[in-house]
Amino acid sequence: MNTRTRTGLFALAAIGATTLVGCSGDDPTGTTALDQMIDADLAMVAADGTIEDVQALRDAQHGGFFMDNRSGARTVQFFDAAGVEQDAYDELTTASIYMTMEMSREIERDGWSASVSRTREMTVTGLEGVETTRTVNGVGSEAITRSRHSDTEGLREREMTGTRTIEDVVHTVPFEDNPYPLSGTITREMTVTVTTEAGTRTHTRTVIITFNGTQYPEMTIDGEPFEVDLAAREHDRPFHEGRPHHPGPGPGDGHLDGDQL
Repeated sequence: MNTRTRTGLFALAAIGATTLVGCSGDDPTGTTALDQMIDADLAMVAADGTIEDVQALRDAQHGGFFMDNRSGARTVQFFDAAGVEQDAYDELTTASIYMTMEMSREIERDGWSASVSRTREMTVTGLEGVETTRTVNGVGSEAITRSRHSDTEGLREREMTGTRTIEDVVHTVPFEDNPYPLSGTITREMTVTVTTEAGTRTHTRTVIITFNGTQYPEMTIDGEPFEVDLAAREHDRPFHEGRPHHPGPGPGDGHLDGDQL
């Protein structure tokens, strides 16, 4: 994949001169307007997905399941320290939870609308006894269809699919003390299908979210920096380009309600 230096989104008038070059990979600078718009579109999708992931991580600690304008299903299993399955969650003896989730929803955010389907398979550990943190690992997949982005660069449509890996994401207990994961990563491997007059091409990106205990985890798309706002409400833009520095909230500051997802 090309190494790209971000210089800001180009004007729409430049797209026609660069799109074919971007698809062919012959641009000597390694940067095209199409590259930058794909990154911006993926930043929107990944940030929205991360907000949903964090809500799922929160609810998974007790085997809960959030819906809020979604359709879906889940399975959940509880295990003690010896790996024996339990009939129900017990706050003292349950050592781990294994959960699967399938959900879909219609989304509108700051000029972006899409139909999104996501799956998750997660294991929560660190539950037995009185502990102050929980750790979540897992995998998932997502498909974004009818994805339409409208902004200063014009209207564009994309189809996107991807897989993700949740690795050692740690959050506090009780969750209300700090609703944002303390550490860990979520890695997305995304494929974007772009259709133009020149034909249909696919582009791949690696999106990495790194949690830091604040509402502003860092996100990189093939190494290019962005920042997620985990407190962005449902219709708001959930990311910032670049890597701004924000003061982290203290324990108990901020919250993630259902209407923020």
